[in-house]
Amino acid sequence: MKKNGGQAVTVRINSMPDDNAESAFQLLNKLMKDEPKKALKNVWKSLAQERWLLFLLDRAGIDPQLTGAELPADKVRALAAEMTAFTMTVSGTQPIEKAFVTGGGVSIKEIEPKTMHSKKKPGLFFCGEILDIHGYTGGYNITSALVTGHVAGKNAAEFADSYQTESPIA
Repeated sequence: MKKNGGQAVTVRINSMPDDNAESAFQLLNKLMKDEPKKALKNVWKSLAQERWLLFLLDRAGIDPQLTGAELPADKVRALAAEMTAFTMTVSGTQPIEKAFVTGGGVSIKEIEPKTMHSKKKPGLFFCGEILDIHGYTGGYNITSALVTGHVAGKNAAEFADSYQTESPIA
């Protein structure tokens, strides 16, 4: 907005960058048909972060508790369109007084809390605001970042050291 004189900016988010609306529609349908008795929010949870998925389901007019057997194709098409080309207009910012909580990121359920090591990917460690920890500003976020950074760094170094010891270069 600074570059265009304060004019509104259109933002488009593609949650499925490898797909267009039609291929996303096909994938959504396939996943529904593979598990027709499951709630849709659970069927599609691998496609987007939960809060984002629930937001897009709402925009598409889909009850997240419905099953695939209960959902008409036009609703699936609407979700595919939202997933591949969510569009919004940004016309300004909120005052700094409103910016007091951060959230979102890697689920802490996917992290070993004592080491900050990923449960899904060996050798990957997380810390700070990349984690889905909701914290008020004013020192809490920086404290969390420093503590998790220390733990992750220490354990990543130990992991790297043990990896080098186990796999010497010939």
